[in-house]
Amino acid sequence: MQATLNSTVSKAPPVRRFRRASPVPAPDYGKGALAPWQVRQLTAHIDANLCTTLRTTHLAATVGLSVSHFSRAFKNAVGVPARVYVLRRRVAAACEAMLASDQALTDIAHAHGFCDQSHFTRAFQMQIGMGPQAWRRSQR
Repeated sequence: MQATLNSTVSKAPPVRRFRRASPVPAPDYGKGALAPWQVRQLTAHIDANLCTTLRTTHLAATVGLSVSHFSRAFKNAVGVPARVYVLRRRVAAACEAMLASDQALTDIAHAHGFCDQSHFTRAFQMQIGMGPQAWRRSQR
């Protein structure tokens, strides 16, 4: 009896323990990245609130994620950290404002979320490569 039991067990097909793939695969947004709807929601929120303080905790709460997961996912989806993205959007909006009006640079800086003109000038110079006043003159 013992010999027959061993021979039948060894001839049995192996049991599959893997779950079969679903017929419709889930969309692949990249490993650890935000979904496209989350990126759209965040960029719209950032653009609408450039003049206010945008903290990472608030941005993470906007899409319902923890701060650490949000930070990693945002960088994977957009390519830069959230604070760098916000800074770039503020400088871009300030450039549009400088071209559209003759408003003082201090007023433009405050209107786009910079605490003072020197902060604006440092951020602008890092992004554009020249100071805001020189850039404004070169664009006219």
